[in-house]
Amino acid sequence: MQVEINQVNAVTKEINLNIPSAEVDVAYAKYLKKAAKDISVPGFRKGKAPLNAVERMYADKIKNYFIEDYVVDVFRKVVEENNIKYLSMPDVKDIQWEKGSDMTIQIEIEHEPVLEFKQIEGLTVPYKPKDLEAEVDNFIIELQKSNRRVIDVETAGENDQVEVEISFQHNNETYTRTGILYSGIDKVQGMLPELLDLKIGDTAQVKLAGIDIVEAIDDDKLPLDDEAEYDCHIMVNSISRPDYPELDDEFAKDMEFDSMEDMKAKIRDDLRLKNEHTNINIEIDALITKLFIENQFPLPVKTIKHLVEDQIKDIKNDKVQEYYYQYYYIAYSSILVKNYITDNLLRLMPIELTDEMIEEYITHLAILKNMGSEAYKENYMSDISSEDIATDAKEYFILRQIAQTCEFVIEEETEEENNIEPEMEKSEEEQ
Repeated sequence: MQVEINQVNAVTKEINLNIPSAEVDVAYAKYLKKAAKDISVPGFRKGKAPLNAVERMYADKIKNYFIEDYVVDVFRKVVEENNIKYLSMPDVKDIQWEKGSDMTIQIEIEHEPVLEFKQIEGLTVPYKPKDLEAEVDNFIIELQKSNRRVIDVETAGENDQVEVEISFQHNNETYTRTGILYSGIDKVQGMLPELLDLKIGDTAQVKLAGIDIVEAIDDDKLPLDDEAEYDCHIMVNSISRPDYPELDDEFAKDMEFDSMEDMKAKIRDDLRLKNEHTNINIEIDALITKLFIENQFPLPVKTIKHLVEDQIKDIKNDKVQEYYYQYYYIAYSSILVKNYITDNLLRLMPIELTDEMIEEYITHLAILKNMGSEAYKENYMSDISSEDIATDAKEYFILRQIAQTCEFVIEEETEEENNIEPEMEKSEEEQ
C-alpha cells in the first residue's frame, strides 16, 4: 500500500492511499464470504447460496458496505503505522475502486497545530483588569438589589412588570391566558412601549410573536409558530415595580456597618485578594490573545462544527438553535486556541511541576471561588484527583512565567462602553 501525506494547513492533513488490487480483492473475497452467510437468495436456504449468485443479486450493496468497512480498517492501519494523531472523525473525500483494480482513497484529517512563535517573552499586551473600586461598587449594588422590595403601582412606567390577560387566535381557535410583560421602549423580548402609561383595567391591541407569547405565559406546549405575529388583545391586571433602598449611611447600618465608608473599606479588604487573582487570569487570557494575534493559525473547523452540532442537536427552535450555534462555536474556538497555544509553549519551554506548585495553583483556584484551600479540595475532590490538575497547573505557571516578562497596558474604554448604563436586574418576583 502506498501512503502519501500532504500538509494542507497548520491543522489539516490530506492522506492519499493506493492499495494494490490483489490486496483489495483478498479483503473483498473474505467480506463477501462472511456477508453471504446472512443473505437470502430465492431457491436457496439462508446463507447457502453460491457466492456468485449472492454477488449477482446484491453487487452494489455488498460493494458499498465492503468499501465502508474496508476504509475504516485501512485508515486505522495507516494511523498506527505512521503515528498519525487526529481530531474528531476523518473526512473521506474520495474513493475509487472497481473489482480487480487498485483502490485509491483520499482522506482529510484535522489535528493539533505545531506552532513556532515569532516572540514569546517581552511582549506589550493590552488588557482590561478588574478595578477594585468598581468591584466594591458592584458588590454594594448587588446588596442593594438583594434588599429591594416590589411595590404595586397604578400606572405603568419604564421597566415595570405588567401582569396581563392576553387573548389571541390561532388556527381559528381563541386562546386567553394570563402572562407577564414589561412596559418600556427597550427592544428586548417581552417589553412593549404600548404598555407605558396604562393603568389597571386598561386594554390595548398589540402584535406579539409566537415565541413572545409562549415566554409571557410560560407555556412551551402552546402550538404557536415562533416567528409568526399574532394580533393580541391585552388587559392589565396588575403593575409592579422594584423599589431599591438608597445607598447611604442608613443602608450601611442596616447591613451592620457603622457607615457607608466603613462598609466600603471592609468590602474592599474582603475583595482585594480575589481581585488580584482575577486579574492574574485576565493577564493570562490577554497574553493568549496576544500570542494568537501575533502568530495566527487556522482552527480545525470541522472538529469545532462537530462539537457544536452535538451540543445543539436537541434544540428544536431554529432561532434558539442558531443563537447557541454561534455561542458554542465561539466558546469551542476560544478553548482550542488556548489549548493549542499552551500545549506548544510547554513543548518549547518544558516545566517541572512540584507539589508546592500544585498547592499554589489550588490556592489560586480556591481564592477565585471564595474558599479556603482545604474547602476547595473537599468540594472539588474529583477535579484535583484527575490528571488534568497537573496539566492545568503547568499551563498556569508557564503563562505566569511569560507574563512576568511582558508589559501589560490597560486598554482605554471606548465611548460606546463608557455610555453603557448599568441595568437593574429583574427581581425573582418580577421574573
